Amino acid sequence: MAASSAMTTMAPVVAAELFEVEAAFATPYKLSKNYGTLATTRAVMLKLTDADGVVGWGEANPMKPFTAESPAESAAVLQATLLPALLRDPGPETGRSDALCDALLPDHLCAKGAVSMALLDLTGKRLKVSVATLLGGALRDSLPVLWPLGSGTAADDSAVIDERAAQGFASFMLKMGSAPVAEEVRRVAELEARYGNKITLIADANQGWTHAEAAEFLAGVSGSRLAFVEQPVAKHDLEGMAQLAAGSQLPLSADEALTSLAEAARIASLGAARVFSIKSSKNGGPLRAQRIAALAQAFGIGCYMNSMLEFGITQAASLQHAAVIPNLVDAGHAFMSTLRLAEDPTDFSALVRGGVVHLPRGPGLGIEVDEDHVRRMAVNSLRLGAAP
Repeated sequence: MAASSAMTTMAPVVAAELFEVEAAFATPYKLSKNYGTLATTRAVMLKLTDADGVVGWGEANPMKPFTAESPAESAAVLQATLLPALLRDPGPETGRSDALCDALLPDHLCAKGAVSMALLDLTGKRLKVSVATLLGGALRDSLPVLWPLGSGTAADDSAVIDERAAQGFASFMLKMGSAPVAEEVRRVAELEARYGNKITLIADANQGWTHAEAAEFLAGVSGSRLAFVEQPVAKHDLEGMAQLAAGSQLPLSADEALTSLAEAARIASLGAARVFSIKSSKNGGPLRAQRIAALAQAFGIGCYMNSMLEFGITQAASLQHAAVIPNLVDAGHAFMSTLRLAEDPTDFSALVRGGVVHLPRGPGLGIEVDEDHVRRMAVNSLRLGAAP
């Protein structure tokens, strides 16, 4: 590292490396009929190195049909458009780089999010502060963590709940949309009869219902203690979501429907959701996600920190953002993703203890990335910029 360089200012990024990585789930994950059962997850990891040798890491977590782009498409956009523009910038700042990426491409939020995360990580390391500090300052240093339950029966759920509750988890998301609605209503009733108020339950249909099916479910669970019901109908049916929300005592959450700030504004103005499902990669990185969270606060909407089947880089970016959001919902949040994977090249999992995730103290994203492990996991990789 050049001793003469002023580490309080940004230096040009001189090299960018992309790694398309894949890992298996420890247990296959059964979602709604729209997504089926997942056995693996794939992501694009981005390493940026500046002229002083400071490194920042980012991650893109696209997954069709949940997102419009695939990992291969994210990598291609990064290689052809976003990273060449970044490498031409003599002193990249995250906000300005986000604006440049938006000007170059109207979509590809996951790819843009990887650049944004990596620049925030790099900036925090240069300034020796956390990303939470860069985003305005942490309001909390820990959060309860949710555990997801794949589509199945109450008996299937109970086996997992009992195991995870003993480890400290107290919030559980029920994936739905594969079984008939009447069975899902019975599933909620059976779990509430067994556990009462000892745990918090969330229902997530992942767009798996028609409007009529969603209305049937909401009517069937109207007296339940569900914290909220996530994305019951297709993401484009915001008017239908608004009708369901107006007729339900339970809050609805927007997930697949919530990507850009413009869509967030439309959801809020229609009254289509009382909860926003924030995902750092889906929403284009922490700065873009922060604008969505601020809009939610203005409309009295709560924020739930969700995940895209992520590795530790995105989980860390999401946690740094979560620490600064005042309007989080009172439930567990999705910081268990790395615990469900057969391998992860970061130490993020060590931050989750007793069903609680703890904000790391280090600069930038606050995690360690094992680059050798990343390279071993890579199914594709490429480098742009200066030679190593």
